Amino acid sequence: MTKRTLDELVAGELPAGIAGLAPETKAELATVVVEARRKQAKDLEDAAYSLLDFVPRFLRGAVKKAAGL
Repeated sequence: MTKRTLDELVAGELPAGIAGLAPETKAELATVVVEARRKQAKDLEDAAYSLLDFVPRFLRGAVKKAAGL
């Protein structure tokens, strides 16, 4: 389980159908959201590093530095 609530994870107001869920269900949904965001961040990082394959080797250090990798 995550320490953050679903209300903290989602910007704005939750739809009525989700806001009306049982607290246990909302906690489980919050955990799913956190895991999905973690996976998305990992996938984006992997994609960024795989793009370096298209950059000539002698430029990779400069490109990584400029991209903040």
